[in-house]
Amino acid sequence: MSEANKFRPDDMSGRISISFASVASEEEMVWQIMKFLTYLEAEKNVSPHTLKNYHIDLREFDKFLGGKYPILSITPFVIREWVISLSKKDYSKATIARKLACLRSFFKYMRQLKECNLNPMAGIYSPKREKKLPTFLSVEEVLQFLNAPLKEEDKLISLRDYTILMLLYVSGIRVSELVDLEQEDVDLLWSRMEIKKGKGMRGRFTPINHKTSQAIKNYLIERKSKEKRIFLSKNGKPLSVRDIQRIVDKYIQKVGIQKKISPHSLRHSFATHLLDRGADLKDVQELLGHRSIATTQIYTHISTAKMKEEYNKTHLFDVTLQPDTAIAKMREEYDKAHPRA
Repeated sequence: MSEANKFRPDDMSGRISISFASVASEEEMVWQIMKFLTYLEAEKNVSPHTLKNYHIDLREFDKFLGGKYPILSITPFVIREWVISLSKKDYSKATIARKLACLRSFFKYMRQLKECNLNPMAGIYSPKREKKLPTFLSVEEVLQFLNAPLKEEDKLISLRDYTILMLLYVSGIRVSELVDLEQEDVDLLWSRMEIKKGKGMRGRFTPINHKTSQAIKNYLIERKSKEKRIFLSKNGKPLSVRDIQRIVDKYIQKVGIQKKISPHSLRHSFATHLLDRGADLKDVQELLGHRSIATTQIYTHISTAKMKEEYNKTHLFDVTLQPDTAIAKMREEYDKAHPRA
């Protein structure tokens, strides 16, 4: 991990500051949080994003404790009280589940150090998450969206934004992986990229098509900078995740797509369209960099739901069709809407 990205407990937003006026239990908790985060970085090699979220979650838990409970006296009852307080703040089930996962890791570490004898997370279960299908764009919407930057008057911005949108869709790359891309990570000759800082710090290679390779080449030629990172602002500084979100928002508004779209939606669209065209689920899992195939299977639900929708539309449109004719008609219309490359 580079020095620029290295986690330092005393140098983050919401910094850890040990006040000598605080009670001993609160000082102890702050110190243990600091040790745990340092352990995660040094021993577990977790990403800076995960470290930041764990830091926020643990400081929130510490604030809830208010110095009333030393680590040894934290029980499942205290954890349940905290979960109730989170629910009252209208946190989503997914967020609460993430915070509980953080605490499980923290107390597992505490037990390894013999800082607590009992497991405060015993009998604590994460709330069942709502199964929401990811938002994605149709092929027609993708084409309209990807070409939107080409209308920009500023050539450099046009090339940069076009290349960003192409990469997000064509490779299914995560936005955090995109902003970390360096010139040496992209092989333009063989049209492939090396993702060095994937989720969980897992690396992978992912292919891109010739058109995207050419877009990257054109942008780098126009950019004229020795900066290692590929995507830069007008001032020559590397773009952030938030910058990419603003770029996506800008072109979604320009083309008038009435959906709540994020950079991750292009990743969803990439996976959904691959499966629509008959790609193997294991191949899609590898391209997305998913550790578990269960994560990838959500996209099979999208494809199935879309096929059913198309089928129902056909029957509602012409109820006099016989079943075989209706299916043939549905397939014909579906193939027109999703032309194979």
